[in-house]
Amino acid sequence: MRYAIGDIHGCARTFRALLNKINLRAEDELYLLGDYIDRGPDSKGVLDTIMHLSCRVIALKGNHEDLWLKAMESGIGYDMFDYEYFLDMGMIATQRSFGNHDLEPYLRFVANLPLWYETEDYLFVHGEIDFSLPDPFGPMGEEAMLWGRGNEYRGEKPVICGHTPLPLWRIIEGLKTKKIDIDNGCCYLMKGYGRLIAYDLDKRCIYEQENIDYYY
Repeated sequence: MRYAIGDIHGCARTFRALLNKINLRAEDELYLLGDYIDRGPDSKGVLDTIMHLSCRVIALKGNHEDLWLKAMESGIGYDMFDYEYFLDMGMIATQRSFGNHDLEPYLRFVANLPLWYETEDYLFVHGEIDFSLPDPFGPMGEEAMLWGRGNEYRGEKPVICGHTPLPLWRIIEGLKTKKIDIDNGCCYLMKGYGRLIAYDLDKRCIYEQENIDYYY
């Protein structure tokens, strides 16, 4: 079986519960769409889970991983961001999650994550693929892959993405289209939100796991 999972945002217990719900096996394929860290309480636990899965895992980089890398590479860490942005992006939760643990293996793992992936029947990306560019998969397209949202999708092959939290009814409606956004805002305590979603790429249906960590 093949599954895609949207933005996890530090909700390790919820992530593991969803993996149990879909009964993930060693022979399965799992496509992860980025934003594993920030906001939820256990970013380290999410990355530990991903890095130790026994099935084939294709994990993409999200904008939150990109910000984390830039902060750690800056030499001044999260001080490169103003405090309001630091709080708004939920970075304080990642800082608390790792505490005094060695970041090096996690940063190395995140640095090597691709921005997009393609199979015979799907494209995968965190944000968007901007087909208005001469080379949407080149350096000019990286900003859209990490941060893009809300633009009309012009590709021929269905794309599975996250990044833009949608209420559950819109996710379900989107399953009929070529742009399938499966981010339900796992950390948001609002009507219609607050679930981690897995999309079955073969049966073309979704599995839901209500947040069992805490809400941001």
